[in-house]
Amino acid sequence: MPDFKKLFTPSRIGDLTIKNRVVMSPMQTFSYENDGTPNQKTIDYFVARARGGAGLIICPGAKPSPESHAPKTPALYNDKVIPLFLELTEAVHNQGTKIAQQINHTGKALTYNQALAQGTGLAESIGPSPLRYVKTGVVLRKASLEDIQRITEQISEAARRARDAGFDMIELHAAHGYLLSSFLSSFSNRRDDQYGGTPEKRARLLCEIIMRTREKVGPHFPIGVRISGSDFLVGGTTIEDTLIQAPLFVKAGADALHISAGAHENTEVQFLSYLWPDGFITNLAAAVKKVVDVPVITVGKLGNPEVAEEVIKQGFADFVALGRQLLADPEWPNKVRDNKLDRINYCICCNNCWKRVFSKSREVGRLYCTVNPAVHRETLFDLKQALSAKKISVIGGGLAGMEVARVAAERGHQVTLFEKSSELGGQFLIACQQPDKSKYLSLLKRQVQGIREAGVNVITNISVTPGILLESRPDIVVLATGASPKKLPVPGIDRPTVVQGIDVIQGKAQVGEKVAVIGGRLIGMEVALDLARQGKKVSLITDKRLGENGEPLEENIYRTLRNRLIENGVQFFTGCPLLEVNEGGVFLDDNGNLLSIQADTVVLAVGFSPVIDLFAELKLIAPEIHVIGDCKTPRDALEAMHEGAELGRIL
Repeated sequence: MPDFKKLFTPSRIGDLTIKNRVVMSPMQTFSYENDGTPNQKTIDYFVARARGGAGLIICPGAKPSPESHAPKTPALYNDKVIPLFLELTEAVHNQGTKIAQQINHTGKALTYNQALAQGTGLAESIGPSPLRYVKTGVVLRKASLEDIQRITEQISEAARRARDAGFDMIELHAAHGYLLSSFLSSFSNRRDDQYGGTPEKRARLLCEIIMRTREKVGPHFPIGVRISGSDFLVGGTTIEDTLIQAPLFVKAGADALHISAGAHENTEVQFLSYLWPDGFITNLAAAVKKVVDVPVITVGKLGNPEVAEEVIKQGFADFVALGRQLLADPEWPNKVRDNKLDRINYCICCNNCWKRVFSKSREVGRLYCTVNPAVHRETLFDLKQALSAKKISVIGGGLAGMEVARVAAERGHQVTLFEKSSELGGQFLIACQQPDKSKYLSLLKRQVQGIREAGVNVITNISVTPGILLESRPDIVVLATGASPKKLPVPGIDRPTVVQGIDVIQGKAQVGEKVAVIGGRLIGMEVALDLARQGKKVSLITDKRLGENGEPLEENIYRTLRNRLIENGVQFFTGCPLLEVNEGGVFLDDNGNLLSIQADTVVLAVGFSPVIDLFAELKLIAPEIHVIGDCKTPRDALEAMHEGAELGRIL
């Protein structure tokens, strides 16, 4: 049985004793009120993680001024908000967990909100140098010395308000390309005055803010600083720069250093997806720990308990910070402490949470998680027993079908789940067979475990017909029959050299040495990369931009795949519709010009069509019928899980 003694040994940051080494990493939730104060939904969210056993929770970056405030994010630029933050800190303290407030001037990221702030005088984006921000195209205004003095006062005052609101600690956010981070990095700081030019001068602003904050909060209130150990950008901060700057922050008064990585331009090393190894950036924290005498926090894909324990045991860091893993399972610390590892809902690093940050999360005011549909609905999602037990037939054993079956059975319904193949999982089972997606198996295992424990009657290797349902006479039928891969209506599409991407993933299709992959979204990019790594000559063809098909692919996965495809010599042909599959390969339409690409094998990855054939027949005989998952509209695993969870709670 694994031993996690180091992970659950108390430790200290300054004068603050923390019960274990597990820190909840600050993640913006977009759940706060417009004035930046926490509401009950936000409080419930943090209380769930405190109850789950985290030693320290770091709340997402509070804005220190009106002009730095983005909608639905916390703000501490007015003393009037202190009583409302006190409600949050008291609720978390009641669970035996310490709580910190991060302070963050958004900097260039405010350019996302400038359209909202036009004419208000708010949300002006400044930076150390007047550079163009690639994500929005906005050229930042160079911060003047007066700006720097004002911001120093604003941030230190926000820290003082956090102390007065009952927080146990503050953390200054100087990572990831936000304002303070942009001063530290030579990628964004091109100044030649006292705030730029050398690593020491680029660190000056943050040192001044630390010292001014110390004056405001007193000698015993802990000040943490979060920095990027490396930008992983040409011309940006390197670990060598950080090893010069980190001791300066400690000398200025920092009690802990939280070492992350990346900038706005390459968040793939911040939000590490399934494409990256566990603990990818822990080496940065380990290097910093050698040059400072304060506790060091590491972060980045540390949800594997054995990896987290090893980080502490080997002395690479003093604390491990978990972000997405505590979205997936707030009880992770308690389950690890009690060695109930088989009960953990592991983060699968699909980044569907981040994909929705710039769309649904900002609009709806909450975070989303594939593995845990209850995020920001902690109290609302408590399971309630059904008023009357009903007989329910679920057709289709993918994620949506399994989730609705499990939830309905746990509420007291009699549920039978039909699956036409020999294994449960549907399209997600295929995804689990891809080289980089071993983490996906944890969700599949938990789903199968869940339906067994809930008492769902599972019948595999069966194709459901109306006759079967007439015989079993269910009260409710849930159709979750998934989707099948599309073809394209072009000449030659039925040639034996044409195969489906999902068949390549499953090893069902033989692939030649020259391959044309049609479709530039997720499956197309993944299959192309896998084949290129096998030494094949791969052409990746799409009629749109790479990574797009109606909506863009999640940006961190997109950039990682794009970069690796380039590294492995894959040729891109974007904006080139497929015209024909022929004996030598394919014909493409290159903006009205015929383009011939040689290929021994053509791999299709052009999306999916709903499998909904049964619906017309079943609606005539089923008293009540529901359609969920990909057979409704093909989407990602998050939508399948959420639809199953939501429907199961109302049946």
